[in-house]
Amino acid sequence: MTDRPQNLEPPPAPKAQPSRLRSMASLALKAALTIGAFYLLLTHEVKQADGTHASAIRIIIEYLPQIDGRTFWTFVLIATSVKAVGILSSMTRWHVLLRAQGIRFPFRHIVGSFLIGRFLGTFLPSTIGLDGYKLYDAARFSKRTVEATAATVIEKVLGFMGIFLSFLVAFPLGATLFAPHAGKVAAATIPVSLAIIGTFFLLMINPRPIQRIIETVPLPGAGRGRLQSFVQRTSTAASAFRRHTGVLFLATFLSFIVHFTTAAMYFFTALAIGAAQAEFWQVTLASTVQILATVLSPFTIAGEGVREIAQMYLLKNHIGVGESILSAALGFWAAEALTLLGGIIWWARGSDYRPRYCIVENAGEAG
Repeated sequence: MTDRPQNLEPPPAPKAQPSRLRSMASLALKAALTIGAFYLLLTHEVKQADGTHASAIRIIIEYLPQIDGRTFWTFVLIATSVKAVGILSSMTRWHVLLRAQGIRFPFRHIVGSFLIGRFLGTFLPSTIGLDGYKLYDAARFSKRTVEATAATVIEKVLGFMGIFLSFLVAFPLGATLFAPHAGKVAAATIPVSLAIIGTFFLLMINPRPIQRIIETVPLPGAGRGRLQSFVQRTSTAASAFRRHTGVLFLATFLSFIVHFTTAAMYFFTALAIGAAQAEFWQVTLASTVQILATVLSPFTIAGEGVREIAQMYLLKNHIGVGESILSAALGFWAAEALTLLGGIIWWARGSDYRPRYCIVENAGEAG
């Protein structure tokens, strides 16, 4: 029997993964856009009360010495405490949604994983870091990827509902933000907000009417396809919740608390920098709009730049340009003070970490 020659040449080196290159390019682009957003924001020329024009950065620099240290730290602590209520509500919402899917973790594990996700999300656009890590964490330890994905999809939908609910609650008392066009803004936004909330609830409880509307309304082929895909994904994810409508209402209420406390936090950061003229409902209403803009913006890292630009345009005539920008930036750091704990937990959890217990039941039996 003749020995066949062996191919002793080493295998070719693996080519660089295109997806990794795209990811790096995307991150570099987002970093550049974030820097660009701040450049445009800080160099933006603003007309002052005396009729002269000055850049936003000059206004901020001139304003900084006026901030009182005691006032600053008092209201920063209050702002952080208010945000902590929202973060705790968000953790509870995730815990409730997982349990409804039959995935049960100790709440302390949820807290740790949530803070790690927030910490990682600090360096990523929108809420990608938090959503991605929570999903990875739940799927990894429960071995129920489908159920964890369903909980994530529903959580995202409920998150948008929380923003619109916060807008509806704040609008009646903060409508002077849009004076003298408050009536027109109300006519344009309130019906849309109510329609979005009603559509989401209908989609989660009974998607058939929404599916029929998509089939009958004349839409471009691509637009119809995307809508049908979204409805199908959401309907599939919500199917395990339809026997537990109480869970959906509880999670919706928690979503409202999450976003309302975040919006209210910016009122206290405005007071922290000495904006005594700030009105609670005006700032809260403006912040709900700013939060929506930040969440929808995938273009900058952690919404930086977009947050400050939105807050400036909404509040500059009410609390001032410098105050608007500084309070928005300070709101980010007041929230991130809690997020830094996630970095500590991330390093403390070794590769052998496992939750003390993880009981997974059938979703139909979970409540």
